Amino acid sequence: MTTPSFDVSTRLEGELPIPLGFRFAGVHAGIKRSRKDLGLIHCYAPQGAAAAGVYTRNLVRAPCVERNAALLPAAGVRAVLVNSGNANAMTGEAGVATNDALAAATAQALECAPAAVMTASTGVIGVPLDAGRITDALPELRGELGEDPRGFAAAILTTDTISKVAHGELALPGGTVRLFGVAKGSGMIHPNMATTLGFVCTDAAIEPALLQAALAETIETTFNAITVDGDTSTNDTVLVLASGESKVRVSADDEQALRPLTEALRAILLSLAEQVARDGEGATRLLEVSVEGAPSADIARSVARGCCRSSLFKCSVFAGERAGWGRLAAAAGQAALEAGVGELDLETIEIDAMGLPLVRGGVLVQDADPGVAGELTRRLREPTVRWRVSLGQGPGSFTALGCDFSYDYVRINSDEALQLAVNEKGQVGRQVSLSSYTPILKHRLLVDGLSYLRRFTGLRIIVQLSGSAARRPNLLAAVARDVELILDAELRVLVIVPDAEALAALRENMAEGAYRLAEATRDAHAIARRLDRGQACALVQATPDPGELVALCLRLGVGKLLCLADDQGLHDAGGLVRELTPEQALTGLDRGRFHTDADENLAIARHAARQGLPALHLIDGRLPHALVAELFTDQGVGTLITRQLR
Repeated sequence: MTTPSFDVSTRLEGELPIPLGFRFAGVHAGIKRSRKDLGLIHCYAPQGAAAAGVYTRNLVRAPCVERNAALLPAAGVRAVLVNSGNANAMTGEAGVATNDALAAATAQALECAPAAVMTASTGVIGVPLDAGRITDALPELRGELGEDPRGFAAAILTTDTISKVAHGELALPGGTVRLFGVAKGSGMIHPNMATTLGFVCTDAAIEPALLQAALAETIETTFNAITVDGDTSTNDTVLVLASGESKVRVSADDEQALRPLTEALRAILLSLAEQVARDGEGATRLLEVSVEGAPSADIARSVARGCCRSSLFKCSVFAGERAGWGRLAAAAGQAALEAGVGELDLETIEIDAMGLPLVRGGVLVQDADPGVAGELTRRLREPTVRWRVSLGQGPGSFTALGCDFSYDYVRINSDEALQLAVNEKGQVGRQVSLSSYTPILKHRLLVDGLSYLRRFTGLRIIVQLSGSAARRPNLLAAVARDVELILDAELRVLVIVPDAEALAALRENMAEGAYRLAEATRDAHAIARRLDRGQACALVQATPDPGELVALCLRLGVGKLLCLADDQGLHDAGGLVRELTPEQALTGLDRGRFHTDADENLAIARHAARQGLPALHLIDGRLPHALVAELFTDQGVGTLITRQLR
């Protein structure tokens, strides 16, 4: 049988090929202090969706996992409600009641039975989940439903750095079906399904039991092949929903359709799994370890996973070390022992790195060509690093996915863990202060920050506020504090606010005297004179024209324009774009490369690039103190467009 071709795309920009019968939404419900945290998949097909699921095998499981497992596989499923920021795990009977209440409230909003609604949660363990925040947000969530899945993809993220999607179209004998998958996952990822949250939608017509069998078959070589840190979460879930709206029926006795659909599902899940592994907390490289020649497939799987789980080997992958083969060999030997392999014949062991032979007969191959070592070093620093281990004992093979261990993994799971806080309103966020950092990182932050301050003395900047940064009291207070710090560093600041209320809130949160914002008119000469005297100025303008805003910057001789809006910056298929030259920005804008939830970002970027603005910073205004984080740190937190890339 010839299997139809199926190409997987991870494209996030432009119009996406969404399977018939599905709509998506994502909103901010207030579980997190900022950013979207509530997502919904809705199947509006008259018959609902056939649905299947696989779940974590951790013996400590959240109520959403237990409930889904009891309900699926099933037909007639209408929705999946997902919240991020709070796992609702280890919360006792109250957590079970909360999960049931959320399913019931969603069912009422969508006019279906509670059993037709699946739920999923991810985030902090052990914190009660406020069901009221979610139920209050359901009308907005329902109103946001549409064929654009980007809001949903963003709403399910936690420590992820990018949204993860995969999609494609499959031609079958009865017609064309579409598959669309979205996932989240960055840390606490290890085999024993699921390893993360993942959702796949298709418009194929297939029975729930058959869909469950296809998912169970494909999950082992995809999501169950990943390990980031050896920890399995309490909430991991992967669900597949089939609306049947393509009218292309897939049955158990039709291999011409069943096998291609199964392989297409495998391709979607594999793409998502690779994206999850590549986005492991602090990761810089995707790691693939293929084990061959094992006594059985199960042993090959155990050895491959063991290699990807080895902290020593993962650290050598981060360093790009050729010598990592010794650590890989040791990890393979330990994993083989734990898998029940009695003994290994060292003379049969082979190890390759990036397609180049390193070990034959159990010993290091001497390089006949001096250039081989240099070529290997170069390859080991590529974004994807592939190693092969052959045990020489049998036909078993398996490929596991992982990532390297970098300094940032420890930072994220130690320093950032100390910052997690739940406020009096039950919102989960981060308390970012020096007191929440380890002494070593405090020292690094202070040294980096002070060295940056020297660069900016006397620099004129404009800070433009829009969206949440101009409306929410806590964010306005953070901006006020940031402006004070910027003035302390002897920068010259003009703040543009949308209305008098925002200006009053900024003034209220700033110290009297030199910090007080003086309201200015659009007279560039008058503003310049005030700035040169060290006076911070404010300009009230509801919706500044992007071209006029950039022109004002140029008339004032502004070195940096910092725009705070409700998005991280500019995104492309690879996620947040951190730095661009003006030429790169214009080319990307002309080709439709970038997308953003803050539409004004695109227009401002185009004018800044065309008019030669020295530096444009597009920053997520929903993140407290993002202004100083972007201005005074090397990495920054948004998108920077400048000729002087760092």
